[in-house]
Amino acid sequence: MVARSSGFTVVELMACTALLAVVVGTTVVRLPPLVASVRLAGAAHRLAAVLRQARGRALERNTRMEIHFDSAARRWDVREFGGLPLEAQALPDGVSFTTLPAGARVRFSTIGTADNATITLAAGSGSRRVVVNQRGRVRVQ
Repeated sequence: MVARSSGFTVVELMACTALLAVVVGTTVVRLPPLVASVRLAGAAHRLAAVLRQARGRALERNTRMEIHFDSAARRWDVREFGGLPLEAQALPDGVSFTTLPAGARVRFSTIGTADNATITLAAGSGSRRVVVNQRGRVRVQ
């Protein structure tokens, strides 16, 4: 009578290791574009939220609000018209502005209207546009 051990054979262990190497290799190749896409989408939605909040502040405080963009520093700041910045935020690593509105700013009036503006963000091979229409509506495309 032969006793059976409850372990793995060398062949089974090598097959599992080879399969694991293929799965890890495939994941590592696809990871950078996926991370860039997630960063880009997050930055676009965060910028859209900031624009909506600025419009809300303009309506609430009955004052004009501006969002200034600095393409070189990859950041924006929110301020009352002609005033000091109230808050500032930077784009995540790998994300940049590709197009900005005239004057590199968006202005909201006391009744929530705005100049038409399109801000395009890019990361890797992808891009997202944040569009503000004359009524002050903000959307991400």
